[in-house]
Amino acid sequence: MRCHSRHLLCQMITGDYLMAQKIGFIGLGIMGQAMAANILKAGYELMIYNRTREKTRPLAQAGGLVAATPAELAGWADVVILMLTGPEAIDAVIYGENGIFTANLSGKIIINMSTVSPSYARTLKKCFEPGRTVFIDAPVSGSKKPAVEGTLIVLAGGPEESVNTLEPLFLSMGRKVIYCGEAGQGSAMKMSVNLLLAVMMEGLCESLNLARQLNLDTALVLDSILAGPLGCGLFNLKQDMLKQNNFPVQFPLKHMAKDLRYVLQTADEAGAGVPGAHAAFQLYRQGVGLGHGDLDFAAVMKSIEALNDK
Repeated sequence: MRCHSRHLLCQMITGDYLMAQKIGFIGLGIMGQAMAANILKAGYELMIYNRTREKTRPLAQAGGLVAATPAELAGWADVVILMLTGPEAIDAVIYGENGIFTANLSGKIIINMSTVSPSYARTLKKCFEPGRTVFIDAPVSGSKKPAVEGTLIVLAGGPEESVNTLEPLFLSMGRKVIYCGEAGQGSAMKMSVNLLLAVMMEGLCESLNLARQLNLDTALVLDSILAGPLGCGLFNLKQDMLKQNNFPVQFPLKHMAKDLRYVLQTADEAGAGVPGAHAAFQLYRQGVGLGHGDLDFAAVMKSIEALNDK
């Protein structure tokens, strides 16, 4: 009983310490906006930065501070979170004029939650190490709805003790934290997960396309799939889009195409065979070319339909 009480006291002290930490959040896109909002709701002191200042207004109205530059945010925060579209955007925030590297980063924690290749994540780690800065890569599994609901899965790589200490912060944005190993391994896990996500979505759309060509009703086919062992959360989430042939964005198709590029690069570096990824990439890439990049990635259906005999 005494040990249990001591454990609870330690948890309370750790929680109070984390709440006292100042959190900086850079990148307020579809995912970042919701993730930052959940950090604020959890009671953390939050400062935000976004290249398009207009996107900072909802969080500013909710009590978040707004930084004029990444350097201002990095100088103020104890923990800096990056949630950006990829390496180009991250490089601009880190190395650009008034970027993060122009601030004193000694003793701070930098968390990259953006989707990048493992090799790029390891490069970031090397860049931050000389400044006595802890670097963690912690991409997330999930899209807009889980981001809003705070049910993302956080795939973390970096010093295990730091990841454990930051777990309450991660759990303000997600429902589970999976420790994947050293920095870069979080991104490696993200590559593996997103490969399956892309192939599963393409497979469902290919199946429905065949069914439609055979004059089967889409709703009936989905009911058949979801009623059996193939039923899963992803297919449930996307069924209304596929029934209505309307694809409001939860995770943009153009981002899936981008992520598959990282998957192919990573697989090539690892010497891994990924034939399904190569085939899927061409369809998502075609979707971008057809003008569907800003739709949800379930709009890969439109790429498949374009291959039908007229």
